[in-house]
Amino acid sequence: MAHTKSEATREKVIQGALRALCEHGVTATTTRKIATECEVPLATLHYHFDSKSALLLAVLDAINDETTAAMRADLRGSADLAACIAQTIRAAWRFMERSRDLQVVQYELTLYALRGDAAWLAERQYESYVRVWREMLMATAERTGELDAAGGTALARFILAGVDGLLLQDLARPGKARSRKGLDALIRAAQGYALALRRVEAAEAAD
Repeated sequence: MAHTKSEATREKVIQGALRALCEHGVTATTTRKIATECEVPLATLHYHFDSKSALLLAVLDAINDETTAAMRADLRGSADLAACIAQTIRAAWRFMERSRDLQVVQYELTLYALRGDAAWLAERQYESYVRVWREMLMATAERTGELDAAGGTALARFILAGVDGLLLQDLARPGKARSRKGLDALIRAAQGYALALRRVEAAEAAD
């Protein structure tokens, strides 16, 4: 029971940190503000997280879990990888449109980590994003035999780069029609890249 209570308090701190980050931004959010937001003593916060970076890492993991769950809930079974690419990108974008504050926080976390002494946090952040995309894509690619793990990783990085660019543009200057065209172009490009990766894999297998 005590362990369950401790886990509940830890989760309460993480969710309070996420709310504080969305409201105040990463730089202005102190552990004291987070403790106030989640209504726990500062000592309790530090018991669960010995540094702000450790807490931010837990927040990133929570964001990734939320993103993955939202995307999976919005996906249908894909007949092939091309359909999976289209469905996954559109599902991700729908979630991003619903969670713009959350998306801004993620970019702030990247810059905070890179400007401070936590470059490892930024690296961990983007590797986790790649992992989310790869898992979504490989669920279909492994079943259909269209890509191996290395190809899935390359495709995930390609899609992440495209989505990141479109999202930054939309956050800076929202435009549904422009973003829709950009998504369509990204989907076609990713489908083409997947075909190119398949050809490379086939050629390597034939050698």
